[in-house]
Order: sequence, then C-alpha cells, then structure tokens
Amino acid sequence: MTKIAPAFGVPPTLRQLLSGTALYGGSVYRDLYCILGNTWSDLIVDDRDGLIESVGGSRTMAEILRGIWTTSARMLDNKRGHSRLDLRVLHTNVLCSWTELRRLLDQRPAIDIDFDWQHGLPCPLDELRWRMAHHLLMMGEQSAVGEVVGVCWAYARRPGEGQAEILAAATGAELDEGAYSPRPIPGGEDLVDVLAQWRERGQQAILEAVAQMRGSIREAVAEAIQERPKPMTVLAALRKQAAEAERPAPEPEGPGLVVLASVSHLPGSAKDGESKTTSASNPRIEFAPIAGKRLPLVPVPDLARVQRVLAGEFPDAAQIITSILASLAGRPYVRLPPLLLRGGPGTGKSRLARRLGEELGLAVTVYGAASVADGSFIGTSRQWSTGRACVPLQAVKRHGFASVLVVVDEISRAGTRLDNGRLTDGILALAEPETARAYHDPYLECATDLSGVSYIATANSTEGLDPALLSRFRVVDMPVPTLASLPVLARGLVAELRRERGLDDRWLPDLTPGELDLVAEHWRGGSVRTLQALCECALDGRHAGPAN
Repeated sequence: MTKIAPAFGVPPTLRQLLSGTALYGGSVYRDLYCILGNTWSDLIVDDRDGLIESVGGSRTMAEILRGIWTTSARMLDNKRGHSRLDLRVLHTNVLCSWTELRRLLDQRPAIDIDFDWQHGLPCPLDELRWRMAHHLLMMGEQSAVGEVVGVCWAYARRPGEGQAEILAAATGAELDEGAYSPRPIPGGEDLVDVLAQWRERGQQAILEAVAQMRGSIREAVAEAIQERPKPMTVLAALRKQAAEAERPAPEPEGPGLVVLASVSHLPGSAKDGESKTTSASNPRIEFAPIAGKRLPLVPVPDLARVQRVLAGEFPDAAQIITSILASLAGRPYVRLPPLLLRGGPGTGKSRLARRLGEELGLAVTVYGAASVADGSFIGTSRQWSTGRACVPLQAVKRHGFASVLVVVDEISRAGTRLDNGRLTDGILALAEPETARAYHDPYLECATDLSGVSYIATANSTEGLDPALLSRFRVVDMPVPTLASLPVLARGLVAELRRERGLDDRWLPDLTPGELDLVAEHWRGGSVRTLQALCECALDGRHAGPAN
C-alpha cells in the first residue's frame, strides 16, 4: 500500500493487521481516516445527529470519533510532507482519544463484553480501540504494549485468518516481556513494526520447542530398538561421534578467564560447557554453556587510535579521555578502574561512557539506575520466581567474554530505602577487585570470577552518594561542551543519526556551514541534548522546503 492510496479504499481488518498486513496507505492517519469513513459514514457528511445515534446516543463518544477524524484529515490534507513535530502532534492526539475511548468502553458490564466476543459480535468501537492501540505501539507508545498483547492472545485463541502469525507474535511478546528494538520501518514516518519483531521471536521459540519434541521422539524410538543388533560399521561411527562430542573445545588464544567453574551443584542434568536447545529454563541449563570454560578477555587495542577517535567526537573532554586511557597502558587486556563521570544534564556523560567501551572493543550494558529501589543489580535468589543472576554475570553470559563494560547511568538518582536493598551497596562489592574475583552470586549459589568486568557510573552530582562508593570510584568531572566544538559535535550527532536510520552520508550528509550558523544562533554551548534536537530540526528542514 502506498501513500497515493485512495482515501476510502478497503482497509485491512484488525486480524489482518495483527497477522502482519501493512497499514492502509502506509501511515496511521490514512488507516484511521479510511476505517472511520467506512464504519461511520456520518463523519463524511458531517451529520452529528446521525453519528450520535450510531454510537448509542453518546455525545462524548461522537466527539471522540470526530476528533480522530479531524486529526487524520488534517494530516491527509498536508501535501508538503510531515515534520517530526507533525508526527508528535498526531501521536499525542491519538493517545488522548484512545485513553478517553478506553475509559468510556471500560464502564460497560464485563458480562456484556464477554457475551459479544464469544458470539462473534465485536463492537465497532472495541475494534477501533484495539486498532488505535496497535497504531500507538507502532509510534513507540509504551502504555499500549499491554493492550496489544492481550488483543493478540484473544485473536490467537479464535480460529481464522493469520492465526499462526498472531499466536507467534503473542508468544514472542510474552517471552520478551513486551520489549522490542526501536528500528523504524524504512519510509514509514518513524513507525516501528513491533509485531514483526515479536512474531520472529515467537516463531523461533516455537521451532525450538518442535525440535526439542522431535528429539524426544527420536530418543524414545532409539531406546525401543536399542536391543536390535547393529552392524559393526555403525557402532564404530557412533563411538567416533561420541568421542568427538566429549572432546573439549579448544581454548581461546590470548588472555582468558574462567568466570564460572561449574554448574554441577545445581538441579538438572546439563553438563559443564554444554549448550542445549530447549524451551525449559533453569539456572543449570542457562549457565552451562560458560561453565568450566575459559572465556576470552579483550586485549588492549591501539590506545593512540582510540584517543584520536574519541577526542574527535568529544573535543572538550580530550584531556579526560587521555587520562582514562592511560590506566590501560601496558596491560594485557582491557579492564578500566571504576569511574564516575560527574557533570550537568546533557553534557554527554552517558554517550562518552558507551563510546569508550565500544572503541576499546568491550560489549556495553547500560543499566539505568534512576528510580531503582532495590538491590537486584547484584542478583536475586532462586527461591523467588523472578530470581536472576547479577547484571555483570548476565552480560558475560550474553556476550561470551569475561571482560565487558557495565554503565550504571544516573547512579545518584537510585533509591535510598533499605527494605529491599540499595543499588549502591551492591556495587561496592563488585567494584572491589579482590571481592569480584570470588563474588558469590545468589542466583547460582556459588563463587564467580567477575574481575574482568569494568564499571563506569554517571551522575549529575555526587551529593548524597555513599562515601564508601566514592572511595572506590575515580570521580571525573565532565566539561560543559563549548560553542567552539559545535562543528565536531554536530558531525558526530549526524553520524549517529545516520546509523539509527540505516542511511549513509549520501542520503544524510553533514550539516552545511549555513545550517551550522543557524544552529549556533540558538546554541551557545551547554547541553548536547539541546544541540541534538537543533541538529534534527535543521535536517528535517531540508525536506520542509522554504517557508511561505
């Protein structure tokens, strides 16, 4: 479906949207305009009385429909293209209408809703509500995740078109707890095909479960015929395969570290170093692949090259970068001493921490500490249903390296109550080298060697932080970006925007001198976030054309 689709064509049904069909016209406003006109024709002729009658006499409901209709019509009438501000206004209007629509529909007796659904008589207003939730999810609205997942399960339980695809999407959403990657659809006006990501994850899990079931069937058949005589050639081949399977994997070249010695003390049958494809999940199966294995440590790269790259992206922090990298000189592998980057909002602390890890070759895990009100960072016991290993150990298992970087973002905003533990208390043990070499993980209930993990924390201020924490972290003040660094900072921000959008410099070139001068009129130094917004406005202005 293209953007030149007629205003009143045949829009896809909600079931078709959930199973992967594209939006009518490729946009939210075209799809809403079309479905509203097809369902409530009184909107086309502006018959308010007829519209009120068609929604059961509710003037409020009629005004909600007219509001959505008007918003979609304005977007449709805009022939010059839509700026990011236009799309944000659309997002806000659809969200407000959807919220009010939910409130009104939820006032009905639950027995009426269930009766209509069980007998295949869904209310058009319910269909519109669920459709709008689907659209909001594509626009990145987190509050719509729960409703869309519930709708997917409801449609997956009813036989019909696309049932397998909807079931896979619902399964994937549950497995990933509603998480998704914000990858925009090419040419989709910042829309994200969340259901496609969930569907892919669910299909993968279903295929793994089928493979596991087939493997169980094969084992049962093999046990049933094991007493039959086999030719010696077959026995010899089986012995050779068994010997190869038991042969230990080659040790990685270069520096390495055994993070987890064994999982044999845990319930289950998985062996150390064994990877199983199974739908079951327990600590032994989860961590067996790295148990007893010598995981590689990232060797120190060319520090001069790293310094040049980072100083080019953060010119005001060149001295800080040189000082941080100096601690790695002469080391066989990358392990940074605990750092705390302190600076005002928008000075680029988090971005510098992430880019530092990337250029050093470390896998980076960013842990948002703002509003964290417990000590789950250090792991939780298996006696709880939500038990999990500590964050550094999860990062090691996920990336397969003993040296990784954990960025604890906004550590000064973590909760300070003691009833569920404090984040800052847990980091004390992990940031101490001697303790980290034999850290007792509460989930695995054994010692783990996390001495190869590096930690960088960020904070607007160190006021109120535990002195014991500050004694373990080297506090580095992040300088405020200056106007003189504008060209370099803008070049780095545009490059990052290119990576996010999947474009190259031919489609999204750097800001021109004229555009830089325009940005400089509104940014005289300070927050990089403000500079990023101004750069995006300048880039979007290329497509808007000259002002009338």
